[in-house]
Amino acid sequence: MEKPKKPVLKFEEHFYRTASFLIGILFIVLIIYVAKDSFAGHVSENRKILFEIVFLLLVAVLAEAAVLYFKMENVVLLMILGMLLSPSVIGKVVPSFPSFSNEVIRVFSELGAIILLFKVGLHSKVDKVFSKVNLLVAISGIIVPFAVGYFFAVGSDNFSYAMFMGAALAATSVGVTVAILKNMDVLSKRFSEVIIGAAIIDDILALLLLSVVKSMAGGPGEGISVFMTLVLAAIFILGAIVTGKFIIEYIDRKDMGVKRFLISIAYMLFMGYVAESIGLSVIIGAFIAGIVLNKSKNLANLEEKTFGLEYMFMPIFFISLGLIVDIGSILSNIVPIIIITALAVLSKIIGCGIMAFASGIKLKESLVIGVGMAPRGEVALIVASIGLSGGILTVSQYSLISAMALITSFIVPFILPRMIKSI
Repeated sequence: MEKPKKPVLKFEEHFYRTASFLIGILFIVLIIYVAKDSFAGHVSENRKILFEIVFLLLVAVLAEAAVLYFKMENVVLLMILGMLLSPSVIGKVVPSFPSFSNEVIRVFSELGAIILLFKVGLHSKVDKVFSKVNLLVAISGIIVPFAVGYFFAVGSDNFSYAMFMGAALAATSVGVTVAILKNMDVLSKRFSEVIIGAAIIDDILALLLLSVVKSMAGGPGEGISVFMTLVLAAIFILGAIVTGKFIIEYIDRKDMGVKRFLISIAYMLFMGYVAESIGLSVIIGAFIAGIVLNKSKNLANLEEKTFGLEYMFMPIFFISLGLIVDIGSILSNIVPIIIITALAVLSKIIGCGIMAFASGIKLKESLVIGVGMAPRGEVALIVASIGLSGGILTVSQYSLISAMALITSFIVPFILPRMIKSI
């Protein structure tokens, strides 16, 4: 049987195929040329900003692809990539590699932090969060770590640094632990409910503590008094929850269209603005906005529509936190980093675990609660970044806190599943 003959291409088809191939080659050369100029820093400031945004988003895509391969939390991997792109790492290996614009990174990272806490709030129900046991575990989980962090750093004769170290140790990152509990299908267990509820209360208390620390670190004559901070915080949080029904009534009149989605985002940003204006952190306002909108019948639709913002800003936020880390400072302070990391884990086990056990929870489950509360993650990094941006912490002190936050987020995913399986 004869093979079918290949169709003979006409001259026009030959021409178009050859032209398309050459244009494709020229386009690739053009991209390489532009990338080479961009990495070399031979671009204007406006074009550099666009290049940085595109580059960081591509790094986030790379991290998403690497998560499955390395079996690592996305947040942790993004921070590691940020550390690798920091001047202390790639700047030493490739001196011509351009540094990122602080202003662009600051804006994107702040929006990332706002959206992050807003999303956590959307998943938080007031009645399950503020139970008696959760409140006791959270309070104990704040007091013990704060005292440990404060007395660890107070020897440096820097009161502000000691206060920020205490606030960083008092924090809890619920994201890492919740991901583990979800993967192990134990979210309905008693210890999981306590971990999630106490961690959310812990975040609120830690953020309020951060506001107090900021007021005290500011020195006399700066900011409002600690007492007024607490009073205004109580009025703001309780008032927002009580009056939130009016914004929900409006949003729930119709389905979540473009107008109602934009109003929800504006509400989130406005709450953050009010919180910042009265001496709290902007992320407290975003978190409270999330708790308020949690009761909306359009919650699922709102979450779906915020995915784009989440994927846009949150990766850059976590990468930016790693960008500021000074690897040289970490290596030169490896001993205190190991010590503070050990103290960070033990203080949560003691503070949260003992209170959980005293509340009637079994010993093994109490230990699981303590370890589950140990990751400091993004909350401690937010505390540290606020201290650094405010000129209160040095880069070395920021690196010490961020290293502790990163390591605790690393080790808990290895310890917690084994502990849960032993129950």
